[in-house]
Amino acid sequence: MAAALALMATAAVTGVSPSVASAVPSSATGAAAPYRLTDLEMVRETGTVAPYEAKIAHCPPGKQPLGGGFELPIEHTVSASYPVADTGWVVKARSIKDDPTPFEMTWYAMCATPSPGYRIVKQTGIVPNGDNVGQTCSIFNYPYEYMVNVGGEAKGPTAALTTSSMWTNPSSTITYAGARGFRTDAGTVEIDVYAICATAYDGSTDWHNEWQSSYPNDRGPLWACPAGERSIGVTFRSNASLRSSKPHTIGESDWRVTALNPGVPGYDIEGGVVCAPRP
Repeated sequence: MAAALALMATAAVTGVSPSVASAVPSSATGAAAPYRLTDLEMVRETGTVAPYEAKIAHCPPGKQPLGGGFELPIEHTVSASYPVADTGWVVKARSIKDDPTPFEMTWYAMCATPSPGYRIVKQTGIVPNGDNVGQTCSIFNYPYEYMVNVGGEAKGPTAALTTSSMWTNPSSTITYAGARGFRTDAGTVEIDVYAICATAYDGSTDWHNEWQSSYPNDRGPLWACPAGERSIGVTFRSNASLRSSKPHTIGESDWRVTALNPGVPGYDIEGGVVCAPRP
């Protein structure tokens, strides 16, 4: 993992969780008023797709994707879940049995007028199965750009995405995005990792860590934002690939995740939920 990160040329930002609260840029504490996503909107689309067919949950004109999700049938897992600026959130999936039969899928985008400086950066690497490809937002000037959310894709026949995460180094206040995956037909896999960046931390979103836990296949955690906040996405690190990443399962603050680890009865997962304070 360290070797793969060392190959990445770009640098970092600040994703905020309770465990790394000191990572918020000190200049953010002097902001006159926090920015609010007053027009946050969930877009949901459903249809029949072929394995690895790209489907996009399209954001309305003038809004940008800040998060996204999906629901897949039993014995299917995700290979890609990532944002496209001025468009929406992309999802690709496949059967764990390599069944070429089309299947039903639902895909989501969380869209809003974003914070100033909104942009998406991407890094690509070919790594051994399970190794990390890393990415940061700009750290050329302090305060650094702020990392809002992340996405990833594992490419190739039999590919599955197992990690799309971000973490902050408390000493440097730099936030890193990472993606991992695997292929069952090869020892290496091509990984794309995406980071959604904004000019600086402005209070419009925050990130709450969810510690590692274990679940049977096809079950998983219901992660939730603190009171007064809405969920706009999740990050995850797992030894399995997700079957669902569903926003607002019970209310506007939660996000349900389930995964599959073929050949064994269960899996481990950790990550975080990305939240937006209500207006």
